Amino acid sequence: MLLLDGVEYELWTPPLEDQLEKIVVEHAQNIFGEDSIYFDKKQKLSSLGGVGSIPDGLAIVFGISPEWHIVEVELSTHDPYQHVVPQVDKFINGVENLQTRNKIVDALYESINNDEFLKVKTRQAIGQGKDIHKFLSDLIAKPPTITILIEKDTDQLKEALKKYPQKKVRELQTFRRVGADTVHVHLFEPLHRAVAAKLTTVSKQSDINADKDGLVIEIRKEGPIKYRYFDIPADNRSLFPIDKVRFTLETDVGEIETNVAGTTSQYGPYFQRNLGKWFNAHANLKVGDKFRISVLEPMKKYRLEVVN
Repeated sequence: MLLLDGVEYELWTPPLEDQLEKIVVEHAQNIFGEDSIYFDKKQKLSSLGGVGSIPDGLAIVFGISPEWHIVEVELSTHDPYQHVVPQVDKFINGVENLQTRNKIVDALYESINNDEFLKVKTRQAIGQGKDIHKFLSDLIAKPPTITILIEKDTDQLKEALKKYPQKKVRELQTFRRVGADTVHVHLFEPLHRAVAAKLTTVSKQSDINADKDGLVIEIRKEGPIKYRYFDIPADNRSLFPIDKVRFTLETDVGEIETNVAGTTSQYGPYFQRNLGKWFNAHANLKVGDKFRISVLEPMKKYRLEVVN
């Protein structure tokens, strides 16, 4: 039994593997970290037919030392020697073949290139001037991490995975709210912890500077106050999600949902949606005043506050 804010939840095991796979897809960013991309077999990896075996998913984790994961989602009721090991063996054997690696690279590249959000996220992670296809080729040339996501780890699974030196196993437990079967809470240890977004330091001529607490922006003209928006200098555009993808601002008047717009316009990027309440609460704002934007959850949640 799990008690959360006075509400009771009971441990629930998905009766079908597909249901656990759906949970993994839904929470992949939480499992692999914000600086990752997850490709599931149903939506992203269909073009990998003929490589021997299609895993439940593949994941790319960016960072200083990028890595890729072969992901198998399993239920503890299944025999790992019959379900996990054969699948992983087939895929690893296939990866040793250059033609197979090229197919994987092409499949991932196609998925990224056909999704504007994934394309922007990848370019932000590897650098705007880097070639995505080459990055993928270099990455897939490295040995993968075998990642098993299971609702309950077992001794038999540990024994079956002994022969894989580079492996990770994570329990993904689900609790169902008593009396409300569709309300779930998930318990797991993330594979990668979220890392605070890197803040870019810009020249003194810019309206924005980076300090250890976040981005400090000075209001240099009447427009933002009159029309209730904030400019985002191009040098710091990558701190936020792509245009129209909403994020949350935590403010002294409550949480505000907004998004970046105008990246491709002559006026440059800015955000304006739903900021009226905040500006109303700060009616004394004037040119020369400063505010700070701090990252709470990269690409998802930020804090907005006036700098005294």
